[in-house]
Amino acid sequence: MESVLTEPKTQILVEEHIILRGVSWKVYEQLMKEHESRSAPRFTFNQGCLEIYMPSQKHEKKAEILGDIVKIVTEEREIETLSLRSTTFKKDDLEKGVEPDGCFYLQNYDKVFGVENIDLELFPPDLVIEVDIFSPSINRFPIYAEFKVPEIWRYSNDEVKIYLFDGKNYSKSVESLALPKITDELLTRLLAESETMKRSAWLKNVRDLEHRKS
Repeated sequence: MESVLTEPKTQILVEEHIILRGVSWKVYEQLMKEHESRSAPRFTFNQGCLEIYMPSQKHEKKAEILGDIVKIVTEEREIETLSLRSTTFKKDDLEKGVEPDGCFYLQNYDKVFGVENIDLELFPPDLVIEVDIFSPSINRFPIYAEFKVPEIWRYSNDEVKIYLFDGKNYSKSVESLALPKITDELLTRLLAESETMKRSAWLKNVRDLEHRKS
């Protein structure tokens, strides 16, 4: 516990991860308050179960690349977008809280444009990005379901899967609803290519692919 809650290391090579059970909501809120100005560690809480983790370099790189794909595609399609990065989703009455690896407003951009403090329960992001390097971890999908987040891109085991919310649960989908023509296979391939191509070449490749789709 102490090693996880200390100051983040200058260079994190592995994912530090711990799950604690029987933790009170008050303790979770205190931890969030004490670390509100830091990007790590991150916390997930679901009715007494607390997950604490220090994102690894791999974790952050995958999240960054998936976010880059969203930004490139929306730019090419001239779609307005707002990123809240890893803002905290928190429901006090249900004692649930989570910090995504990325989240974006696309279709609902106009509803939140210019709003300083967005109510995530009234206006959830259209798309959430989740990177899951370790196992086991807390299932975050039931938490996002409480906020009615329409779509989740989840990276795990070297693959990206797309999940859509049907009003109760999340189901796998081959294609994105927020960004049509973007498939799980394409996302997985672009992530793999980002490891072997220089960034400038990779960015050009993503833009060229988007041009060919239009």
